Amino acid sequence: MNFKQTVAIGLVAMQVGFFGMKSADAKSPSATQEPSSYIIAQVTDASSPVYGAWKLSYSISGIIYESVLVMDGYKGAMRTQYFNAEAGKTDVVDQTMQLKSSASGLILLGSNPVYAGTKRRHRTYSPDNFLFQVQPSGTAVVWTCDDARRCSPVDLEKIRL
Repeated sequence: MNFKQTVAIGLVAMQVGFFGMKSADAKSPSATQEPSSYIIAQVTDASSPVYGAWKLSYSISGIIYESVLVMDGYKGAMRTQYFNAEAGKTDVVDQTMQLKSSASGLILLGSNPVYAGTKRRHRTYSPDNFLFQVQPSGTAVVWTCDDARRCSPVDLEKIRL
């Protein structure tokens, strides 16, 4: 597991009530000497593929992000539109999504954010990472934390393309 994945998963988990999350394959000796309040999370390849399309809506610093996620097994693509305050206009970003699994739920890791319809890397957009959980009551809970550590709850809606 690379540093980005460890940090992204840790940030998402902290937002839903877990603190001090560490990768289970951490090589440092301190990984086994942490206080009992720490949780060790294993992130593995997902055991079941996911197919379909969803609309995701979330807010970072009052700016609404609207995304369409299309999953085709263990990989997917997501297009997001939002108001870029630095540029003073709406930006549209495409990124690649990878499905993983953890004890906390399913995780989607974003990578390679590019200007929509191009291969040109977006200069300021941080990849998105999502944690999907189904609670024992059947309630779905979704959180996002991007690589810049900005986090938000997510509204999720199944759509047809």
